[in-house]
Amino acid sequence: MSASTSAPVRALARRWHAARGDQLLTNSALMLATTVLMAAGGAIFWVIAARLAHPAEVGLAGSLVAAGDTLGLFAQLGLNIALLRTLPQSTRQAADVVTSGLVVLTAGAAFALGYALLLPWTSPRLATVLDSPVGIGVFCVLVAATALNVLSDSAFLGLNRVWSYLRLNGLLMSLLKCVLPFLLAGAGALGLYGSVGGAIACCAAASVWVILRHLPGRASLRPSPELLATRRFAAAGYVTYVLTVAPLLVFPLIVINAQGAEAGGAYFISFQVVTLLHAVILAVANSCYAECERATAGRHRLVGKSGLTLLAVSGAGCLAMVVAAPYFLQIFGAHYADSGTATLRVLALAAMGAAFNYWGALRLRLASNLAAMILVQLVSTTVMLVLAVALAERGTVWVAAAWGIGHAVGGVLGWVVTSTLARFADEVPTPELETV
Repeated sequence: MSASTSAPVRALARRWHAARGDQLLTNSALMLATTVLMAAGGAIFWVIAARLAHPAEVGLAGSLVAAGDTLGLFAQLGLNIALLRTLPQSTRQAADVVTSGLVVLTAGAAFALGYALLLPWTSPRLATVLDSPVGIGVFCVLVAATALNVLSDSAFLGLNRVWSYLRLNGLLMSLLKCVLPFLLAGAGALGLYGSVGGAIACCAAASVWVILRHLPGRASLRPSPELLATRRFAAAGYVTYVLTVAPLLVFPLIVINAQGAEAGGAYFISFQVVTLLHAVILAVANSCYAECERATAGRHRLVGKSGLTLLAVSGAGCLAMVVAAPYFLQIFGAHYADSGTATLRVLALAAMGAAFNYWGALRLRLASNLAAMILVQLVSTTVMLVLAVALAERGTVWVAAAWGIGHAVGGVLGWVVTSTLARFADEVPTPELETV
């Protein structure tokens, strides 16, 4: 090999080794790979579901999946954010994970029960799926498992065990999602939801086992002082979290009530396709936040790099989705391609607004201005819901646009507030624990 040829190769090798040594880029890449695998498994599942079930059943099952995922997020009670912040320094890591796990399991089951009991008044069509004690019981158990799995994701990030996260969530859960629909074929919308929830439950159990195997200390119910000291931050983070994910719970109901179950099915399938992009954006944002929290200096540089990373990921994904939208939906069937292509394209554009909003939320968390965290997300969510309700009668494209506009408003406000009223420090002083 000549000197002129080897010089670019050596330069490329140096860049490769430098990239591997950059924890932010490495973890973001692993989160990206995991999310792609999860989204691919989810997409294959919905292709199978669309072929095995009627569009109305897919629409109802999709609403249950969205509800289960959102209730699982509600059940975090801010503990997922608290674990991301405190696990690296915790003196009782195993106890923190066990205590938090029991709390979110209980909260998940309670929220699911409340949701199921309210369905006859909020969405009578969806209530027909959970019309028996057995159906309600299955829903509660699977939502609780979903909540536990979400918490385990934060534990993997906080402990910097992203490879384990990839193997369990990216591979195991995706495989189970593709197998279970055939075992539960003919069970209707509840069977489709049971396939998704069952895969998540298996992954949650495996994740907790892996996490506790690698943590020192006893798995007791005595959480660390570090975790207890984050109560106010966790509470504010929880409120903003609920406001962020509330539209994911409400939007399918808005579409079904305004347009019917078949339109709800087309909207949900479109959203499931764009979930590949949205989940990648959210995973990268979470990875960036975890890395910024671990850093004691140079946070402004890391936040800037995080913003550029999110812009690149969301922009490239949006372009791909806009071009390939009809081809993606054709895989599910002609009904979904005819009804959902425009909606999917608008959702892809909206995902860039979501990336901007998550970057603004990252900045607000680092600033630790609790009032600003809540107020910014309250405005964002209010804009989403008001626009969605007002525009739903015009079609699912307008509901998709409402999602993107609300996110963009949140991103603008988050950037403005953290640039003026609630700046975050470049270096972090040694924290003093609150009196417990």
